[in-house]
Amino acid sequence: MNNIIFGGLVIGAVFLGCELAYWRGKRMGLNTRYVVDASLWAILGGFALSHLVMVAVYHPDLLVKNPMSLFMVWGGMSSFGGFFGGIAGIYIYLKRKQVPMLPYCEAIMFGFVPVWILGRLGCTITFDHPGIRTNFFLGMADSAGVVRHNLGFYEMLWTVVITVILYSLRNYRPFPGFHSVLVIFLYAPVRFYLDTLRVADPLYFGMTPGQYFSIALFLLGAILLFRGLQSLRNHIL
Repeated sequence: MNNIIFGGLVIGAVFLGCELAYWRGKRMGLNTRYVVDASLWAILGGFALSHLVMVAVYHPDLLVKNPMSLFMVWGGMSSFGGFFGGIAGIYIYLKRKQVPMLPYCEAIMFGFVPVWILGRLGCTITFDHPGIRTNFFLGMADSAGVVRHNLGFYEMLWTVVITVILYSLRNYRPFPGFHSVLVIFLYAPVRFYLDTLRVADPLYFGMTPGQYFSIALFLLGAILLFRGLQSLRNHIL
């Protein structure tokens, strides 16, 4: 039953995300057809790479035992794989259309950051991101009755905060890419910390895959910030 609920939340999130991206793109004066089509490419790329990353990075033993697991997309997903796969999908689509990527990415982000709440609600219900034992008041009992950090629940709560901040600053854009930088800097450090509480993820040189992806995402944010401030300075001069 939990998996059915999770699937329903994901489907609902996809439709709602596209709708929100459409209205944000319209408000920004973008080609709304490109916004919707790029959103669909992001979804396809996200689903494809999220499973590949899940198997290859999180469960390499499964890949060795059964190489066909790489194609069993229903067998699990990685959120960071979905994110970078989505970026790749958007890039491929917009490259063909020969339009700038950043404005469309930001419109799509306004659509899919809020619906990430629904995705993490599904993770909360299925308890598929268990943390260490805890006496913390937000801890939840797992299927064995052990009270643990439910990291999907924590991320859902933090995504609510990110969404509120993002939409509160929707009319503030001091430089191109500002909202992308904002979301990245709000999310990456918190995700890095939350991964220190995980119990089921593999470790590579002492860190989880999610922590490496968090660092990569933070560096991407730093690059966007540098370029944005540089364009702002050139505009002022």
